[in-house]
Amino acid sequence: MGTGAFQFVEYVKGSHWVAKRFDNYFVKDRPYLDGYKAYIVKGTAVVAGLQGGQFDAEFRGRSPAERDQIMSSPNAGNFNVVTGPWITNIQLVINAERKPFDDVRVRQALTLAIDRWGGSAALGKISLIKDVSGTFRPGASWSLPVAELEKIPGYWRDIEKSRAEARRLLKEAGQENLKLKFLNRQLGQPFQPAGIYAVDQWRRIGVQAEHMELETKLYFDVLGKGDFDVAVNNISDFADDPSAQFNTLLSKKVSGIPYARHTDEKLDQLFAQQARELDPTRRLAIVNEFERHVLTQAYSVPLLWYQRIVVNNKKVKGWELQPSHFAGQTLVDVWLDQ
Repeated sequence: MGTGAFQFVEYVKGSHWVAKRFDNYFVKDRPYLDGYKAYIVKGTAVVAGLQGGQFDAEFRGRSPAERDQIMSSPNAGNFNVVTGPWITNIQLVINAERKPFDDVRVRQALTLAIDRWGGSAALGKISLIKDVSGTFRPGASWSLPVAELEKIPGYWRDIEKSRAEARRLLKEAGQENLKLKFLNRQLGQPFQPAGIYAVDQWRRIGVQAEHMELETKLYFDVLGKGDFDVAVNNISDFADDPSAQFNTLLSKKVSGIPYARHTDEKLDQLFAQQARELDPTRRLAIVNEFERHVLTQAYSVPLLWYQRIVVNNKKVKGWELQPSHFAGQTLVDVWLDQ
């Protein structure tokens, strides 16, 4: 179209996409590549294609098991591994429109039961989720300091103390034998391990969860209708910015996708305030207040954040890992050392 570094050549549905260099690109001497061919593949075909030399690069991210498979193969010396945080998390969405989940004590008990710090070490070895943080990825400039985060229910370091408080809250709320309908998406990474982990953690405080894994269309139908008690969902954004990332956390009066279905207008007001605030220090204070409130009320709580693991052939140069797979994909500065 004359605006990007490459021009369209060919698209074959279910097979590939081909582009060629745009010689009149506005950046002089860019792009370096004469073109590229992007293959449309699923699952294990990515690893096999990298190992077999069919693909030079895959820029989204692989699981720890896939990384280990490539890096333990005879041609492991041909590959580089880069890792970093990802602006993507797994959330546990609690349906505040249903009883007894309209009771903050019940919602807090469900998040207090989960050992995020211990789970990070275990799940980080087998899944895409690893990092502990609040409403922003670890290390983001908006994030609450870890010392503050650890004071919020669900983030205490002492898991036994946390679970004791969860049991106390359930007893106080008259829900000692709580059973819940748990909605999950039928995806191997990382929805299934996240769901299995949550079910196990709740069992330790006496909560029984009916784990329903549905294929994508059915999952979103049920999620949109609110026919669940707790659901696995995720946030995935292009930038560390509250105006981009807070949509699912707002009330059903304001949010376009209010899966928690709460009516907490304080969050809506804080969101509007931070969106209008021009002073960075004052805006950060408002954002921090929003984060403390939404995590304490436990409408939607992050389980863990994704780790981005990219394995590419060493001959691919000029590409830098970003905290979002939506960014850094122009390939303008990428070249091949061969």
